[in-house]
Amino acid sequence: METPMVYKPKDDEILYHYCSAETFLAICTGKKLRFSDLFSMNDYQEVHWGNAVWLEVANSLIEEVGYEFVDTIDEIFHVTGIFGLLVACCFSLDGDTLSQWRAYADDGKGYCIGFKARELTQMSVRPLRVCYDKTEQINICNKLIRALHIAESQSDEKYSSSFRTLCHLIRFDLAAFKNPAFIEEKEIRLIHTLDLLPSNKSLKLSDAGGKHFGVEYGGEQVQFRMNDHVPVPFIDMSFISNDGKCIIQEVILGPKNESSLTNISVFLETLGLENVNVRRSVASYR
Repeated sequence: METPMVYKPKDDEILYHYCSAETFLAICTGKKLRFSDLFSMNDYQEVHWGNAVWLEVANSLIEEVGYEFVDTIDEIFHVTGIFGLLVACCFSLDGDTLSQWRAYADDGKGYCIGFKARELTQMSVRPLRVCYDKTEQINICNKLIRALHIAESQSDEKYSSSFRTLCHLIRFDLAAFKNPAFIEEKEIRLIHTLDLLPSNKSLKLSDAGGKHFGVEYGGEQVQFRMNDHVPVPFIDMSFISNDGKCIIQEVILGPKNESSLTNISVFLETLGLENVNVRRSVASYR
C-alpha cells in the first residue's frame, strides 16, 4: 500500500545528506549509510507527533466510524510498536541550506553528499516525504481513516490480516509527520524496520533484511552507539547497487570547510566513487 507520505523521486532528483567530516569519511570508505533509531533524532517529538495527530483525528471521527473501529486500530498500532523498531537515514531536497550546515555538518565545516534519488530508494527502505503542515496532516489522516473504514465495511472477514497489514504500514508512515518548525529541512527519510524478537525473559533486535536493489538479502548486524548514557541501535546499509555503480551524484563542501575541490575529487576517485561533481557551498558563513 502507498500512503500520501510515500516519496516518489522525480527523474534526476538528488537527495542530500549533511554530515561531519568524520561521517563523510566513514560513508565514503565504508560505502554504507547509517540507519539509527528514530527516537534518537534531534526532534524529541519524533514519531509521537504523527501519533498525536492521528489520535486527534480518530477521536473526532468516532461518531462516524464507531468506537470499536477506532479502538481496534489503536490496538493494532500498539502491537506494531511492540514487534518493530523504526530506524531511519535522513536526507534533504536542498543541498545548501545554512541552517542544516550549522545543525548537521559541524557548523559548516562538514560535507553534504548528493545521492541519485531513484537509485537510493531501491535500497531495502520505505521512502517517506516529510509533511510539516498540520492542516495537511489532519486531512491525510481523515482520508486514511475513512478509506480503512470503507475497506473494512466491504470485507467478508472482520479485521482481516490484510486490514491489519494496512494499519501497520500507516503506523510506520506516520513517522513522516513532523513539527512545522522543521519545514526548512525539506526532509525525505528512508525508513527500515528492525524486528523485536523474544529472547529469554526479554527481547532482542534483529534485521530480517528485504529487497535491496531488486535482490533479497539477509539483513545487517544490529549495532549500538552510546548517546550520553543511552545505547542507541543502528544498522549500516550498503548504498552500492548490484552492478557496482556509484550512486553519489555530487559532494558539496560546507561554507567553513577548508578542503580543496581537487583534494576531495581525488579522494573520491581513489575510493572508487567515480565521476562525482564536487563544489563548494555558496553560503556566506564564517
